[in-house]
Amino acid sequence: MLNLIRKNLDFSVFMFTQATSNLGDSLRIVVMPLLVLHLTGSALYVSAIALLETAAYFIFHLPFGAVLDRADRRRAMLLADVGRGILMLAIPLLWFSDVPVLASLFLITLLMSILSSLFGAGSSALIPRLVQNDDLTNAYALFEAAESVAWIAGPLVAGALATWFGLASALVVDAVSFFVSASGLIFINIPPPEAHDGTESIWARIADGLVILTKVAPLRRIQLYWTLYGIIGYGAITGFVYVGSQGGASGPALASFAVSAYALGSVFGTLLAGRPHLAKITHAIPISLLIFAGGALLVASSWRIGMLAGALFIGASEGFFLVLYLARRAEATPDRYMARIGSIAAMLARLASGISVTWMGVMLDRWQGTGAFGTMAALAFILAGVVLLGGRKARPSPELA
Repeated sequence: MLNLIRKNLDFSVFMFTQATSNLGDSLRIVVMPLLVLHLTGSALYVSAIALLETAAYFIFHLPFGAVLDRADRRRAMLLADVGRGILMLAIPLLWFSDVPVLASLFLITLLMSILSSLFGAGSSALIPRLVQNDDLTNAYALFEAAESVAWIAGPLVAGALATWFGLASALVVDAVSFFVSASGLIFINIPPPEAHDGTESIWARIADGLVILTKVAPLRRIQLYWTLYGIIGYGAITGFVYVGSQGGASGPALASFAVSAYALGSVFGTLLAGRPHLAKITHAIPISLLIFAGGALLVASSWRIGMLAGALFIGASEGFFLVLYLARRAEATPDRYMARIGSIAAMLARLASGISVTWMGVMLDRWQGTGAFGTMAALAFILAGVVLLGGRKARPSPELA
């Protein structure tokens, strides 16, 4: 797997510069809510910022995906990175001036979300252009592992910088991370997208992408399985925080350790998925879902060690499944639809996340961690059965089982 880093310089540069950018993203996710709370003392404003960011994402992500299937993806991503870096640098400058900072944060959040939608639409289509099909699983395994490590380190870096230099000044690191990402895009060689007729409207292209997603059976199947998993599992971190803190009645230590165990498990899972003899095991996805279910049962036990072990298993199974999903989605998607399918998948992930966090919150409120994670385990068992039966019905090759 590490041979890919040595033999493919373009992929290596993209992976390491994006890991740096992800470090900045994870830092910003910690610092921005704290900035808003410092200014207002109200969680309502924090929620309003998050809602604005999500709304802009839903409005712009799909159209950007349609546009970037017929445009220079690297140039669009480069402009998005430079723009986001400038916006992040503006926050500490505004913080130490006399302008209304809160109103500026709302405007910056809106612009950041638009530019992030542009970057994300291009990024989802980029890795399949940088590596051969035979290397897709390894590439996604390395890329997702690097991202997981960055998200482990980011909150720690955020806390240290905010303590030493202040909240606003800490965002300079996020700005620098965007410029690092932009510099990587300058130096990598990305093959141009396929030539095609450019007379279709954006909405016709989006509709065309939806048709491809529903008609190409392997693509439809793997997207359905991952979306169903998202509905089941994306609320796990919310559950870890609730169970680990006993509903807020105790300190955050156990909750923090559980989230860290989950992130560490994700690193292991993504790297394991890059091992060909493991990724190509027949019924690899149902097996990973059974491991997920076992982890959920451990968390449901309310045993402290069991909770940490369960979080580790949940993270590992999710990371493993994620790499297989990304690789198989890319293999089943024609290049001219890559950005559109990536954008549609991202929208489905956002929707699944909202559903998952909602049902997890309701279950935690009514039946505590035992009921919530017990339900999660049962749903994962059911999904494992659905995937197993779907694979048999489709009669896939061992690589796609």
